[in-house]
Amino acid sequence: MANKTRVSLTLDKDLVAKAKAAGINLSAVAEEAIRFETRAEEMRRWAEENKAALQAKARQIEEEGLWSDGLRMF
Repeated sequence: MANKTRVSLTLDKDLVAKAKAAGINLSAVAEEAIRFETRAEEMRRWAEENKAALQAKARQIEEEGLWSDGLRMF
């Protein structure tokens, strides 16, 4: 259990019983869900922190087009 820490979670009793009966590893599922939600929050914060730059780039593309516009065959 390198680089792991114990935590206490409160979960629905019936759900835990069903998960155990199905052979689901609750720790692995919880870890993956926390990883997913953490990444989503990091992405949301990044987009918020860089909102002005993203909007400026979108305006530039709208005004000037993309560098590859003249190269497209479609």
